[in-house]
Parts: sequence; structure tokens; C-alpha cells
Amino acid sequence: MDSEARVFEDFVPPHSMVREPATHTLSVDLSAAGYKKEHIRVQMVHSHRRLVVRGERPVAGNRWSRFRLELRVPDGCDAKAIHARFDNGVVRVTMPGAAPEPVKVDTGAAAAPSQPPAKPAAAQDKKKGDGAAAAQQQGGEDDEGEKKMKDEETPRKQEVRQRVMSSAKDGGGDASGAGEVVAPASPSRQQEYGFLHGRRKMATTVLGVALALISLGIYVKYSVWP
Repeated sequence: MDSEARVFEDFVPPHSMVREPATHTLSVDLSAAGYKKEHIRVQMVHSHRRLVVRGERPVAGNRWSRFRLELRVPDGCDAKAIHARFDNGVVRVTMPGAAPEPVKVDTGAAAAPSQPPAKPAAAQDKKKGDGAAAAQQQGGEDDEGEKKMKDEETPRKQEVRQRVMSSAKDGGGDASGAGEVVAPASPSRQQEYGFLHGRRKMATTVLGVALALISLGIYVKYSVWP
């Protein structure tokens, strides 16, 4: 039978849109109209973001039942991910939300080197004050050390002076100079005095040994030989 001889009975089926944050669902109830899956077409017009749900089925003779629903796809839905299913006379069209675009991070640009924060003026002044105090303390320690060396040097000078005066008295020095202040002898003169004193002591020892040997020889001579 030619389609021009058909008589169409148009109607609007019950339908509803459930709007959720991530997904929108369109439900078209055809359970009372006697439609099957092969009688229904679901199309997406991407250029206008329009969703079309339509269907046709024969009723009797040349009479046909048909419907057409055209709805705008909600913003935020992914038009390429829309899918439909027919279950127990109800058409359900699911329109999932579009996935957020990943944020592009430019890793090519070198990060600017972080500079250390500037020290406050109070901290710098404190550092300078600590440095001055340390220098003053070091200077005080140096003065104390120098004073200690001088205190240790004084007994040494007195001891050298007493040794020189004693040596002068032993060598037959003039008694009238006992009350005079005698300057400490230099290290070279002290060494010379020690050397002469050693030679004198050695000569005395050698002379004593020689006398002992002579006495022993005389004793042996007169004791052994008649």
C-alpha cells in the first residue's frame, strides 16, 4: 500500500525529563499505545543540539499512529555519549554530563628561583652587636693573657738576678758591691759561666784521680817488694 494512502493519527505520548547534576534522563511512555522497539527512532541533530524521538505503527487498514518529540539537549551534556533503550514500552534516553577538560600545566617555563627573605633590621643590628661584644671579649682575654705572662716573667727575672749575685759572691767579687743592683746576665754569659764551671770541676776530678793512683802505686811498691 502506498504511503500517501495512509491516514495518520498524531498524538503526544506522556514524557518527562529527570535533571540530575551529572546525568539527564528523558522517559517516553508508549506502553498504552502498543509500540514496539522497531517502531521507534531516536536521532540527534548535532548542529542544533536537538534530540528527536519519533515513531509510527499501523493501527487498522490504512490508519497509522505516529508521534514526534523534539527537545533541546541540556547544556553540559555530552551529545556524543547519548544513548537510548526500550524497556517494557518505555523509551529512556540518557544524556550524561560532559567530563571536565584537564587543566594544562606549562612545565616548559623554568620556575623562578626563590630568594631568601630579607633579614629584618633588628636582626642585623643584633648580629652587629654580637660581633662587637665578641671582639671586646677577645680583646679582654688578650689583655688578661698578656698580664699573666708579665706576672710569670717577674719571678723568673728575680731568680736569674739572685743566681748572678750568688755567682759573683762565690767568685770573690767585691763585697762593697753587694748592695748594688746587678743586671741579669744574658743567656750567652750564663752559658759561658756554666762551661767554665764545668771545666774547673773536671780538672779537680782528674787531679784527685791522679793523686789517688800515685798513692796506690807507692803503697803497692813498698808493700809487695822487700
